Amino acid sequence: MIVLKEIEKALGKKIVLKNLSFHIAFGEKVGIIGLNGAGKTTLMNVISGILKPDKGFIRVNGVESPMEHHHALRNIAYISGTRPQLWKDLKIKDSYEHCQKMYQIDKETAKCRLNALDEIFEVKPFLTAVPNSLSLGERMRCELVYGLLAEPEILMLDEALIGLDVSIKHKIMGYFEQCRMEKKSTMLFTSHNLLEVEKLCDRVILLDKGEIIFDGSIKRMMKEFAPLYRIEVKFEGNLPDFEDLPLEKFYYEHGVLEVVFDKQKIETTQLIKHIMEKCTVKDVKIKEPDLEDTIKKIYNGRKRS
Repeated sequence: MIVLKEIEKALGKKIVLKNLSFHIAFGEKVGIIGLNGAGKTTLMNVISGILKPDKGFIRVNGVESPMEHHHALRNIAYISGTRPQLWKDLKIKDSYEHCQKMYQIDKETAKCRLNALDEIFEVKPFLTAVPNSLSLGERMRCELVYGLLAEPEILMLDEALIGLDVSIKHKIMGYFEQCRMEKKSTMLFTSHNLLEVEKLCDRVILLDKGEIIFDGSIKRMMKEFAPLYRIEVKFEGNLPDFEDLPLEKFYYEHGVLEVVFDKQKIETTQLIKHIMEKCTVKDVKIKEPDLEDTIKKIYNGRKRS
């Protein structure tokens, strides 16, 4: 579906993408993540055809230069929080009509799709408005519907969920989670909200200064790089003996025992079982590292090396 080999791109004198190579198969949901300036948006622009790479090979949906093939562009939707698609001087409904004609969707099909999308994105109150009269969240809902009307094979979302109200965002996240399970389209997703990335993506490509420093499943990233786990235990009886267990550290204070451990060395269930065999447990809290903690650890490891 998407193939990049040894891609490089400079903006001015700065090399933004450095020797990037990867393959994305049909139906994959991939999060492209990294700090500000890592090259995420530039990479999305190169994949979409907005920017041409200075070096390397790229093929998207069987085509090497999507911008030069209208039939290929009809299979791609690129929705960005910083690059509007809606015509700023047209009413939203007129932009949707333009989308319908550009993607060669018949009127009845477009109407049915808009009705279905409106159940999630609630855009019909804005159809007679122009984009500049809307709030950021309202405009992004309209932008998302514009991109989804064509039911693209490749959906690219670059910070496309910004500004959304909590209630609407919950519905929209549910919609994209359903898309993830159905695997009817390929999705590339960037967001500073890593909880969104965890919910919507199976795989992440982590960039640092234009280079790929990790490419794989979120599950593998967490397994290989996740920081230490913690257990907090309230118990009755004597302090358990941990001498034979491969723990990082433990301490007892104000009636609470906290154990820090590496899940690669000992499983959570094994540790809890050991504690329960030694004393009466009243309460247990497990703190698992999240994706953000894990990414910080990877970046910190690169700084030290």
